[in-house]
Amino acid sequence: MLREYDFTIITKGDLPEAEAFKVLEGYEALMTKDGGQILKKDVWGNKKLVYPINKSFRGNYVNYDFVGTPANLAEMERLMRIDDNVLRHLVVKLESGDGGIDVEARKAELAKQEREARERDLEQKRRKE
Repeated sequence: MLREYDFTIITKGDLPEAEAFKVLEGYEALMTKDGGQILKKDVWGNKKLVYPINKSFRGNYVNYDFVGTPANLAEMERLMRIDDNVLRHLVVKLESGDGGIDVEARKAELAKQEREARERDLEQKRRKE
């Protein structure tokens, strides 16, 4: 049964880019296992943490909107708890239905929301000028 999740991960800010990519690639493979799909990936970048976590003052933030199985999600969370490169993670279940998620319709909806947000930003910039 596929469900939709919003998933944010914070990796160590001092990780080399290639290593951070490798860490995220492993979790992305678990997201797409057994028919799962990544609907949207937002890289928020390297940001200062509000408080230090494991002596780290910065973290690389990445947010995913994906469809996957609860078993794969449980495995991802288990691996993150023991991965030294992951500072924090947060998972929010978005859809609770019977697994009948229309992935293509959801992708279109997310693309429309992103377009509307860009248009709002452009309009705000025009008003400021």
